[in-house]
Amino acid sequence: MLGGRLWAPLRSADYRRLWMAQLVSVVGDKVDQIALGILVYAKTGSELQMGIMLAISMLPAALFGMIAGAYVDRWDQRRTMIAADVLRAACVGAVPFVAEWSLYAVYVLGFIAATIALFFEPAKLSLIPEIIGDGDLMAANSLDSATSSVAELAGLAFGGVLVAWLGYRAAFFLDAGTFLLSAGFLLLIAHRPPEAASPKQFVSWVPVVREASDGLRYVWRHPVLRDLLGVYSFAIMGVAASTTFIFALALNRFDAGAIGLTTLEGAITVGLLAGSVAVGRTDPSAPARKLLFGLLAFGVLVSLSAMTPSVAWTAAVLFCAGIANMFFYVPMATILQHDSEPSMRGRVFAAKQSISRVLSVIGFIGAGALAETIGLTPSILIAGAIVVVMALYGWSRPRLRAA
Repeated sequence: MLGGRLWAPLRSADYRRLWMAQLVSVVGDKVDQIALGILVYAKTGSELQMGIMLAISMLPAALFGMIAGAYVDRWDQRRTMIAADVLRAACVGAVPFVAEWSLYAVYVLGFIAATIALFFEPAKLSLIPEIIGDGDLMAANSLDSATSSVAELAGLAFGGVLVAWLGYRAAFFLDAGTFLLSAGFLLLIAHRPPEAASPKQFVSWVPVVREASDGLRYVWRHPVLRDLLGVYSFAIMGVAASTTFIFALALNRFDAGAIGLTTLEGAITVGLLAGSVAVGRTDPSAPARKLLFGLLAFGVLVSLSAMTPSVAWTAAVLFCAGIANMFFYVPMATILQHDSEPSMRGRVFAAKQSISRVLSVIGFIGAGALAETIGLTPSILIAGAIVVVMALYGWSRPRLRAA
């Protein structure tokens, strides 16, 4: 049975509404992911085009992530999330219609939807500390991650059946509906900021750009945040590379096709769920030590996957890696929330998001290039070593270790 600590945040009515909004939205996102992949492949028959679509979904974070964070800190987080949900519903619902006209128009809608999404996540993570006490913050972040993992599994299973039964058009309409339902839950949140920002403050673009750079300067001046994002930024390249290697292991080394790939992806997703539950049941003190232990364990497990003899053994290792992933992700979010001033949280999370997306792209592409150059096994060992080295570097930083 799950420990009471994990469920403690649900005592807050506002958190329950936020939690339900996330649940339905993530399910819809996974349905949309399957439908979009099928749409692009059906129209082009090209894996390159599918890769372009994935790249487009990550590009806005690199271009606008920190600017989005500056706006999040200016705006009411609840209203920001509602507006993001409604606008994304419009984008997703329009995909089946524009797809008949031009695939490039689908790409444009995907870019716009991904840009809008940049405002939702920092707003959500900034709102959680406002509606949850410090004692339940670690549990709230764990429950948030656990919910995402469960919803992803449900969305993947439901999306496959739905697309096979009704086609991709119905899946896009369903996803649009989940965004609207999410907005409905957010409308019920009672929390309001002490001082609502005036729309007149948002006219000038220059102050927003300046405030976005202020977020980076704020992180740089804060020793714990600087060390934390430094460790995380370089480690994320190894973490991202491991995603590319999952595809290579399933499709190349084991020649297991779609079933093998689904098995490995499912194993790490279930591990993420188990890790979310496990970290939420731990003592909320010393989150940095959990983070560094999680990074160290993840790097070792990635290295082990280079030597596994079968899909089954690799799935077992990736399940454990998923658990380790949550032991560094959840504490990281908790430290960022706890150590950032409320007026800066949106910019801090947006900076983290932007950095992680840029370095993830480097990890994705670098992993493929490295594997083709020196082979899969040594490439996986290098990726694991990067994560291990960054974990050990983090242990050498006294202020981070004590956070």
